[in-house]
Amino acid sequence: MKYKYPYGPGRLEYESEFTRFLNDYLRQHPEVRRDQQLGWRIFWERPVDPQSIDRDREAELKPTVYHSYFYE
Repeated sequence: MKYKYPYGPGRLEYESEFTRFLNDYLRQHPEVRRDQQLGWRIFWERPVDPQSIDRDREAELKPTVYHSYFYE
């Protein structure tokens, strides 16, 4: 059993073998972390074009009928 105390500040957290391997690998290869951050920025941090947002909002179809469902 890895826990010295089951609860409280003296408790040691469980860490799987794979998690240890991954943390050690990332510690030994910091360029992988930089590549991950670059990939994240390429995918998520795209330039925003306000005109395209307005154009999309104007082209959006509005619902014409109010649907209500009655269950018997």
